[in-house]
Amino acid sequence: MWTTLKQQIWRWSGVLITVPSIAGSLLVLRLTGALQLMELIALDQMFRLRPSEPVDSRIVLVTIDESDIKQLGQWPMSDAVLAELISSIKQQQPRVIGLDIFRNLPVEPGHQALAKIFTTTPNLIGIENVIKAPNGEVVPAPTLLKQRDRVSASDLLLDRDGRVRRSLLYLRTQDNRSIFTLGARLAFFYLDKQGIYRQPLNPKQTKFRLGRAIFTPLQPNDGGYLGMDAGGYQILSNFPKFRHGFRTIALTDVLQGRLPRDLVRDRIVLIGVTAESLKDKFFTSYTTDSTAVPAGVEVHALLTSQLLSAALDRRSLLHTWSEPIECLWIVVWSTIGGVIGWTASSPRQTGLKIVLLGIALCGGAYGFFLLGWWVIIVPPLLALVGSAITSNSYLLWENLKEYARTLEQKVEERTLKLEQEIVERKQAQETLSQQKQLLQTIVDHIPVMITLYDVTGRVEFVNHQLEQILGWSATDLHNIDLVAECSSDSEQRQQILDHMLAATGTWLDIKIRTKDDRFVSTAWANVQLDNRLFVGIGQDISDRKRAEEASILDERNRMAREIHDILAQAFTGILLHIGAAMELIIKKPDKAEAHMETVDELARTGLAEARRSVTALRPKLLEEGNLFDALKRLTNQMKLSTNTQLTCEIIGATYPLPPNVENHLLRIGQEALTNAIKYAHATQINVELICEESQCLLRIKDNGQGFTIDQVSVNKGFGLLGMSERVEQIGGELVIQSHPGQGTEIVVVVNRE
Repeated sequence: MWTTLKQQIWRWSGVLITVPSIAGSLLVLRLTGALQLMELIALDQMFRLRPSEPVDSRIVLVTIDESDIKQLGQWPMSDAVLAELISSIKQQQPRVIGLDIFRNLPVEPGHQALAKIFTTTPNLIGIENVIKAPNGEVVPAPTLLKQRDRVSASDLLLDRDGRVRRSLLYLRTQDNRSIFTLGARLAFFYLDKQGIYRQPLNPKQTKFRLGRAIFTPLQPNDGGYLGMDAGGYQILSNFPKFRHGFRTIALTDVLQGRLPRDLVRDRIVLIGVTAESLKDKFFTSYTTDSTAVPAGVEVHALLTSQLLSAALDRRSLLHTWSEPIECLWIVVWSTIGGVIGWTASSPRQTGLKIVLLGIALCGGAYGFFLLGWWVIIVPPLLALVGSAITSNSYLLWENLKEYARTLEQKVEERTLKLEQEIVERKQAQETLSQQKQLLQTIVDHIPVMITLYDVTGRVEFVNHQLEQILGWSATDLHNIDLVAECSSDSEQRQQILDHMLAATGTWLDIKIRTKDDRFVSTAWANVQLDNRLFVGIGQDISDRKRAEEASILDERNRMAREIHDILAQAFTGILLHIGAAMELIIKKPDKAEAHMETVDELARTGLAEARRSVTALRPKLLEEGNLFDALKRLTNQMKLSTNTQLTCEIIGATYPLPPNVENHLLRIGQEALTNAIKYAHATQINVELICEESQCLLRIKDNGQGFTIDQVSVNKGFGLLGMSERVEQIGGELVIQSHPGQGTEIVVVVNRE
């Protein structure tokens, strides 16, 4: 028998070791209070999962929000306003009125009227503050109400995380006077009117019956609490969950006579503030959003509803198990976890069983909660998981011991394999060395320059082609700064280094100094091998550069000849004809003479343009001033030759743009003006140059006949095509808006830089 017992003990040794260790550790940890906050959070979650309940029609709230305070024009409200409010409510004969507003000092005007209301309203309950604030002060009750024993305490109990999970029914004041809290006093007053009174069930009256409910005070270690302050008469807050809250009416509605008929008749009325600015907000177990925190008056109403429902409707209060039963509950789940871990065939199976049993534990606790019992979850859940993992780990350790017996044999087999791998690796290294030599030969004969460098720009390797073109060897470049040797310009050196380290694969033209002090035109692209090394690939482009320069020079000479031989000659002929025509029409009307002078000016301008194009290829209008001045002169010239009303204005402070940008903008403006006069037959044209901080806009708007942009043919839209090409050359944006009969607007946007 002893042998059989020893075998059974050895068989379940993991469980026998694990369960006492884990359960004992958790019991000690729970005694320190380390698990209290997690247990309270679990309780909050069960409250939030509870189904919603119908609104308690026995309670009506009269609220004072921000709009009411704004309507009153002051806070606190005057005694006259408060007296009028209570008087309006009294007319419907409520069962009891709770005033959740401190009124220890008079607020004129109307104090005498309020005093009269206090003395003539036997069902009015006021409040005082009993528990001292951090500054050591308390707020006394109105004297008239206190003399008539119609005062309650407004104090609420907050846990360490600032939530209301416990409710006070009564407590003692500084002068050892027993006082009910507001929510309890209103509920007891309501029940007294129905003949339902508190019936003590023990000599100390700590346990009493109220209607259909039995009340027992909360103890310091009940439920998930540990060592809490259980002063006064406390119960667990088992507030109802209303979908839309209590029935409420605003103070302003009551004062303005909009109180619905019989809304508060024979009901409990609570008057309190809900305005955000007065900071009378308290988190409960239901609160998940900081924007929906209930006000103090709502929390008092919840306690009242809880007590009424318990006494009249058999709604369960929230009870807890005794401390020994809770300890046994933890041990049971630790035992279940130990058995699971010890009998599971794999960690995966252990995890699956833990999940399923954890769900069962949480579901069972929630079921108990719906029946009115707060069953602790966190310590049993930790006991289940901890015991299962520990016992399963112990089982795995025992299995590892068995595996160790065959480990030596496997090590010997592995040693033989490693020796074979070493031989194979040596052969692979020899093959790699041969391939490396072959690769070196290929790299040296590639007809491009190749260099290997690090993140600092230091060269590690160059091929034979680079040595031939530049004369620098790998040893030379390893001891000098290649970037510094490329250029004496610091900005260009930084540009080269940035290009090398960016490793985008794009080409950059660089002039590199050779070892014999010559400069060779090269193009380089760079790629990155890893976090430290880069590869540069270069080409000698000296021949290409010389060919490009020769081609550009030839094209410039050809353009100069074409302008000189064609445009200049044509403009000269125009001037000769204009001179002859002027002599013939001297005696004709002034209008004809003005037109001829304009033609003369335009012809001379065209001749000057042709000559300047031969030399500098820049418009004369821009040489004599800025872009706005050029546009102004252009519009003035066109005014003389047309009946169209032309305006030119600038918006913002002018600043110079790159010469090619100003040139293209002037030409675009000239083309747009010509099109508006010649084709659109516009009677009004507005030219605007808008100078913003980061961009410049040229806008030409006319009231001409307009057109449909999509229907403009290639032949008729050559001017628009030219504008588009010019805008593309300066990296700008062209916007054309036009509709038949509605005019045309052309906007060109270019960056300042």
